[in-house]
Amino acid sequence: MPSDGFNPGLRLKIRSPKGGDPGQPARPEGVDPALTRALGKAGAPYEGLSLAATPDAPQWGLPLADVIAALPEGGLVCLLEAGQDRRAICALDHGAVDALIEVQTTGRVDKGPGLPRAPTKIDAALTRDFIGLFLSAFAGEMAGAAGVDWPLGLTYGTHLPDPRGLELLLPDHPCHLFSATLDLGEGAKTGRILLAAPVTGPDSDAPEDKAEAPGWGTDWQEIVLASPATLEAVLLRQALPLSRVEALQVGDVLPFDRSDLASVAICDVAGRRLFTARLGRAGSRRAINLTAGEGLRPAPVPTPDPQSVSRPPEPVPEEAPPPA
Repeated sequence: MPSDGFNPGLRLKIRSPKGGDPGQPARPEGVDPALTRALGKAGAPYEGLSLAATPDAPQWGLPLADVIAALPEGGLVCLLEAGQDRRAICALDHGAVDALIEVQTTGRVDKGPGLPRAPTKIDAALTRDFIGLFLSAFAGEMAGAAGVDWPLGLTYGTHLPDPRGLELLLPDHPCHLFSATLDLGEGAKTGRILLAAPVTGPDSDAPEDKAEAPGWGTDWQEIVLASPATLEAVLLRQALPLSRVEALQVGDVLPFDRSDLASVAICDVAGRRLFTARLGRAGSRRAINLTAGEGLRPAPVPTPDPQSVSRPPEPVPEEAPPPA
């Protein structure tokens, strides 16, 4: 025993998180085996995948910038719905995406890494079920565990083709980062999976006594709705031979049918067609009349003015017959 008379083993227990250090929140136990079992359950339906997971140590309460920096370069990133307007992130690297695609198309995992490529919508569709199974299994493994301060009911939201906009889509809120290395196809490929879930417990950076400014949501909505949105009216699109286009000069005429005036395209600045309209006139000026398009409200039904509605003539009272 040391000269101070204090047991060093007891000192270690007091310093450990299990000893109730007030400076550190209690963390749930069994996260690593829960991740291993959840990933195993997610990979079980895929014959030939033979997934074996090696979890990393969880990283608690990371800033959003650190979470984004940890995402695999060029990997598949999707947003998850976490309820109450909260979102989480799930990402798969090239190896995991390629292995999941291969077992669903060829029934096996090809040996060796594939060529780097940008994830596509087809990749997102073919990996969505695996991510959903993993989220459901991980929620079941951690249900009822003490110290869970992140939402467990995560569901697949949408695939992000360009994850560089995550800082604009998500608030700068701390997240817990769970990750694992995946052995796929009995060593044919290796992959990575990451899950970043927002902190909802007392170790969130939002002060408990700080109430949201009244009307903030309404003010923000007014600011967004007041921002300019540019629309372009495209009267006609024609496909011409390149030789004809190169020979165009001032005074040339490009004919079109009268029916083209009824199918004017209203597009955004990216050229995406939003509405259909027809060309016409409003007073002395040219104008377009919107005829179709997603999100258009129906034309208002005119209500007659009560003052202008003609009343039916009142019946003329019959004259009493003269006395006999």
